[in-house]
Amino acid sequence: MVSKKDKIILKLLQKQARIPISEIAKKVNMSENGVRYRLEKLEHEGYIKNYSVLLNPKKFGKRTLAFFNLEMMPKTMKSDLKNLIEIEEFIKIYQTTGQYSIKAIGLFNDEEDLTDFINNTLLHNFPIQNYTVEIVTNSIKDTVYSI
Repeated sequence: MVSKKDKIILKLLQKQARIPISEIAKKVNMSENGVRYRLEKLEHEGYIKNYSVLLNPKKFGKRTLAFFNLEMMPKTMKSDLKNLIEIEEFIKIYQTTGQYSIKAIGLFNDEEDLTDFINNTLLHNFPIQNYTVEIVTNSIKDTVYSI
């Protein structure tokens, strides 16, 4: 488990990943070296996966977000998963229980780009038994895990 000070440090980083260690140290009433030590420990123990920049897909022309439910052929699932990972349009891929063994999230320029992807990439290159695609019309809540 993480301490109260660790939680404060993590909350500060989640709000602003580029916050200077000196500023964190002031806010948690610790030395800069103490904060560095705690950050290294949190990274080593896997509480912090990485520090990253979140890009706005719309600024890059990616205005259509779609959810894919894919029923894959069980015999080729392992190799298909390796190939699905290589598809740049998919930003998240999950293996799940139920009828659809794969849930994927993809970003596309528009609905025409999405249709082209389905017909010329997805259905052309993968042995998909059944699928559904849902286009997101309004994002209500889109966050990452936070404490």
